[in-house]
Amino acid sequence: MKKGLLLVFALLITITSFSQNVVEYNGEKINALDENNNQTGTWKLFDEENKVLITCEFKNGEYISNTNFYKDSKLIASYNHDINKLEIYKDSKTTVCSFYTDKDNITYLIGENGKPIDKEIQKYYVFGAGEVMSKFYGGNEKLYEFIGNNFNSNGNKGKVVVKFRIDQKGFASQAEILSSTNDKLNDEAIRVISIIPRCQPAYQRCRFVNSSYSIPINIK
Repeated sequence: MKKGLLLVFALLITITSFSQNVVEYNGEKINALDENNNQTGTWKLFDEENKVLITCEFKNGEYISNTNFYKDSKLIASYNHDINKLEIYKDSKTTVCSFYTDKDNITYLIGENGKPIDKEIQKYYVFGAGEVMSKFYGGNEKLYEFIGNNFNSNGNKGKVVVKFRIDQKGFASQAEILSSTNDKLNDEAIRVISIIPRCQPAYQRCRFVNSSYSIPINIK
């Protein structure tokens, strides 16, 4: 009997771990992590409102393909991680460039001549499909649904504003209370944020980045 219970417990641990290691979204299994917590397989980032899609492939945490940027289902740019070069496709013309950050921490796209590329081409890429924000899959409605299903207020009421980080792999961490009308809700708010499923990480300058996320939680 004890052996059976141990097997069931081990199976539950495996299922829970797997559910955090693979994201299932729009009928696809994407953004997987291997047993060493390295990125693996196909990663996709979405901005449905602006019809943006960013895709890339990983193995053992290393890129094995270019990162491709799509706007309205059209390929508008591709980044080669081996040589750190970005190709932007606009008006039947290909612009080859790379990122450059100056002493004031301002980042530009510079061409092969070492000079900033045309501003219109840069805008076309950056505002077209070059960046996506972090998000809870399904949007804030699904996030609040998750919070509502998992929040135990113990009869307490109030409003708590929570800030947390979504890291480069989509995990939520570093939750902190920005404001609260009832301190008895604070620990539970932090606990619930700590268990939310993996989110979509933010992406800027051809790399995954940490980002901050703040939400109000109203308990009535």
